[in-house]
Parts: sequence; structure tokens; C-alpha cells
Amino acid sequence: MADSQLNLPERSALLALMTLTREVSNADLTDELGVTIEKRVRERLVELGYIRAWQAGRYRAWMHELTDVGWRRCGEELSSPPPARASKQARLQYGLTGRLAAYMARNDLQVADIFGLEDGPAAVAPDYVAGRIRSAYATLAREPGGWVGLARLRDALDDVPRADLDATLFDLVLEPEVLLDPEFNQKTLTAADRAAALRMGGEDMHLISIGRS
Repeated sequence: MADSQLNLPERSALLALMTLTREVSNADLTDELGVTIEKRVRERLVELGYIRAWQAGRYRAWMHELTDVGWRRCGEELSSPPPARASKQARLQYGLTGRLAAYMARNDLQVADIFGLEDGPAAVAPDYVAGRIRSAYATLAREPGGWVGLARLRDALDDVPRADLDATLFDLVLEPEVLLDPEFNQKTLTAADRAAALRMGGEDMHLISIGRS
């Protein structure tokens, strides 16, 4: 068992991220599980190395994702006993996760066997995302074929999961009228530009063009 003792909000945050198995905002957590990761909880879990947290989109929403260390801690937390004088709510949570841990131990299962990525919500349909990308690009570009920063594109599509957006961009670039390029003048790149980059062919791509003749 890890040395650091987690309180109930910290433990709940970890288990919620384990349940959803993807990078999520507080809005996602609240809508799907009724959980919100408050500032002090976020900072504590980041300090312990259990989660990554960053701000994204035009409204700078906080996003959260488990690290490898966080996944291991989740596995440990499933079998941890409730703290002394735990509330009824806490005892219920610990009781349920304890039952799950016992089942996993009897069947030689790991956390990844139950909470694997393939068990997460279905990915957004690629054709739908491709249409959203083209529509957003047409709004942002000054002219057909003009270069648009991926940071601006991601801001315009901040409701689309990054994994779905990236996968669709990789598909689109196979089409002759779609180009992805790095920014020639790297000194002009902002932190947002670097964070929004798409890694392709061993190089970070920062710009997209659609319709260039």
C-alpha cells in the first residue's frame, strides 16, 4: 500500500478517472458520475504524480488524466480499508471497491483487465468529426487553402475528444487537398501552439491547410 493517505475526495477523483478511462473535464465528470475535482484535490493528486492536469479550450477548462503511477494507485485503493471514523458514504464506497478487489484477486485480474480503454465510451464517428474539422477550418481560414493553427482549430472543436480529433486529422492528411505543416519560425510558437501540435513523421505539426490547389 502506498504511504500517502488519500482523503475521500482525492480517492473519489482517482476512481472516477479510472472509471472513465480517458482525459476528462470537470463537466464530463459531473455529467457522467456526479464528481468534481476541486482545486486542492487536483493540486494534491498532481503533486503525488497520480494525475496530469491542464487547461484546454477557449474557456480554459481543466482536463484530467491518470498517469501510470495513478493507475497503480487505483489498483491499491480498491483493496484499501476505510479510515477510522469514516462516514456511511465512505464506508459504502470502500465496501464496494473491496468486493471488486476480492473478485479480481480470485480471478487473477488487474485493473486494466476491467477498466481497459476499449471499455470506454464509443469514439465519435470519424465522418462526423471530419465534417466538423472542415466546417471549423472554413470559418477560421481567410481563404481556401490558407494556413490555420491547430491551436485555433482545437479551440473551435473543444467538445471533440482529442483522441478522436487526432485520429481524424491523421486520416484527413491522406487526402491530397489536406496538408499539415510545422511552423517554420519556431520562435513564434506559444505554449498553446506547442500543446496543440500533432506529432507526425517524427515532427510536430502546427498548421493545417484544406483546399490548397
